[in-house]
Amino acid sequence: MVDVEQLSMIHDQIVNKKRGVLLITPGFNVPTMGCLLLVVIHAWVFFTGGTHLTPSILRPLYESVAVSWSGIQAGRGAALITHSLFHGNWTHVLVNAILFFYAAARLGHVLRPSRILLLFVICSLGAASVYVISQALLPGISPNPLVGASGGVMGMLLAQTMIYPDSKMLLLPISGRNMGKGLLVASLLLFLMTPELGLPLFSDFGQWMAGGFGRELFEIGHLYHFAGGLLGMTIVGFLLPRLVTLEELKFQRSKREEEMEATR
Repeated sequence: MVDVEQLSMIHDQIVNKKRGVLLITPGFNVPTMGCLLLVVIHAWVFFTGGTHLTPSILRPLYESVAVSWSGIQAGRGAALITHSLFHGNWTHVLVNAILFFYAAARLGHVLRPSRILLLFVICSLGAASVYVISQALLPGISPNPLVGASGGVMGMLLAQTMIYPDSKMLLLPISGRNMGKGLLVASLLLFLMTPELGLPLFSDFGQWMAGGFGRELFEIGHLYHFAGGLLGMTIVGFLLPRLVTLEELKFQRSKREEEMEATR
């Protein structure tokens, strides 16, 4: 028998904005293992010489795993995926690890572990492909290689805003629906404001923002984030389990009744 009160409590914990969200206990699961993998890889990089941002013996490693148009031309196609496992600094990896755990834990209520990982891989691959294509076609885009799991994480975050559109996100008093739209719009606008693109009005505003916040603001892969998030929102519906229709339930019941009659 189904415990209606227990189901109601779980539903409230997941959806009700006043009670917050139900995550998952750390353990042998996708959220925990994915989070630990990102941190352990960066810890290994950090304690054995540094990152791609500093001269070190690991610079050749980063050149092989980071994704860029020049790298693709050189035959390093695997970087479309490997880039998502490496990060530039501790802040970078910790933010991505925390958001990975949060998004994977929430997605775990409706998706199997294999489908959560598939979502991450597809979003990382798609975002990286858009990034290298933009480097190839737009002369104003920085040719620098890119590392980080934020494309896949962005896809997971926005995928769960589609599943829980009315639920409060993290500690923010904002619905998933509005947060998803806000992240997409902000990422796209910041990309269009890249001064080197030379877009009228957008680039002028970008120059003003660079003067106030520093050029580092436009060294972030905003188009990469936008592509990953948009892809996550688009494909999550195809990864959800198929719901059984009323007609199918009636058919299965009638079939069982016929079998029971035949055995009498």
